Amino acid sequence: MDSKHRAWLYCRVDAPEDRNGVLKKQEKQLFEFSEQLGYQPVGTSSDLGGNSNLEKLIQTAVKHFDVLLVGSLFHIHYDRNKAIQYVRQLQSLGVEVLSPLEGHIFTEEVPL
Repeated sequence: MDSKHRAWLYCRVDAPEDRNGVLKKQEKQLFEFSEQLGYQPVGTSSDLGGNSNLEKLIQTAVKHFDVLLVGSLFHIHYDRNKAIQYVRQLQSLGVEVLSPLEGHIFTEEVPL
C-alpha cells in the first residue's frame, strides 16, 4: 500500500436539508485539510439531520480508510455521547479521527 494515509471525509449538518450549501463547504474544507496533512482522500459521505450512515461506514472502515476527517466531534453525531461511542469504535479498528478545528479526537480524554 502507498505510504499515504487513506482518508475518508465525513460531512454532516443537523438540518433536514442543506439549503445553504454547508455540506459542500465542509467537504471542501476537509479535502484541503487532507491535502495539508498529505493524506489521500478515498471517499466522502454526508448525512442530513438525524439520519446517519456512520454505522455502515464504520463496518467498512478498515478495508477502505485509515483516517476519518470530520469538521468537529459534533459533525459525527449531534448527541455527544453517541459521537464519542462512534469515535471509540473507529479507534478500536485502528482508524484515527481528525478535525481541522479540534485536531486528533481522542476519546480517552473525553468522559461520557
